[in-house]
Amino acid sequence: MIKVTAAIILKGNKFLIAKRKNGKWEFPGGRVEKGESYEECLKREIREELDIHINILKSFTIVSRGNIELHTYIAICKDEPVAKEHEELKWISIGEADNYEFMPPDKKIIRELDEKWSEIIQLSKTYTQ
Repeated sequence: MIKVTAAIILKGNKFLIAKRKNGKWEFPGGRVEKGESYEECLKREIREELDIHINILKSFTIVSRGNIELHTYIAICKDEPVAKEHEELKWISIGEADNYEFMPPDKKIIRELDEKWSEIIQLSKTYTQ
């Protein structure tokens, strides 16, 4: 099983999505390296891909597909991300998510985000006030 992580990075009432070279959108993150915790992996991958530091607020969900196990986390950041490994970055609202073609595991995350959106926004406000 390949273990990977992804960040749902919040900014106000929006979250960050990243466009892959194949044209599909995803939550940024990457593969867990040997001896690394999920949180350590996510912070490293976000620094490498977006040149920002994140504060992880909580674990969100785990999505399995084939031989991939994707661990997602709710996070916030103060800096503006830079697309170092992606074609494009966008801050979108949950209502705009249907306008983007996501990778299959990320589609599951979007559905769960939609169901829990008000709870997630409240959590974000708690940490950003």
